[in-house]
Amino acid sequence: MAAISGKAEGDCGPNATSADARIAFLRMLGLDGATLVCPRQVHGGAVACASSSDAGKGALGLDNALAEADALITNEPELPMGITVADCVPVFVVADGGRAAGLVHAGRAGIRTEITENTVRSLCSRYTLSSEDLYAIIGPSAGPCCYEVDAEMAADFHAAGYPVHGRNLDLWEANRIQLLRAGVPEQHILVSGICTICSTHFFSYRANHSLERNLAVLAI
Repeated sequence: MAAISGKAEGDCGPNATSADARIAFLRMLGLDGATLVCPRQVHGGAVACASSSDAGKGALGLDNALAEADALITNEPELPMGITVADCVPVFVVADGGRAAGLVHAGRAGIRTEITENTVRSLCSRYTLSSEDLYAIIGPSAGPCCYEVDAEMAADFHAAGYPVHGRNLDLWEANRIQLLRAGVPEQHILVSGICTICSTHFFSYRANHSLERNLAVLAI
């Protein structure tokens, strides 16, 4: 199960004030919101492993979040993992047959730490998987049509080998490059192509400077 909430589901951000919305969204997906596992996101490169003993960490707020990390991996069935986004890229990675999964918060800063590539490598190493058996979805996020940054950031992104169109970054293609580099077959990668800045269906910090968040959820 891979899903992302939007404005219709309300603010599903990481704070305790949004706990009811998060739990209601998971209930809508047929999942137990009380078992949701969320990290404390820091726009870094750390990958954390979630096990059944972690069920509920971060479900009600950041006070008991799993760890400081921007990606989660698990091989536990029916253990929903969650990250919150409002223009950063949610990347969903699942092994063939649902043997394991990874969920990545991969915005500009995370991309520069190679977090998506590292998540794939962590999945394969920890659960003895081949990257050729992985499937990935690059979810709704700031698109290359709208994600403009200053010249210095654009130059840094370009120097790292990622696509830049003028001063607009292509976060989708950057994450696709990392998935390919980690060995995920091209035909196993789906890019949603939905820009949260353009779309009226998702919360976007760039569009309205709102602190409200969308919740990306992945469970096997």
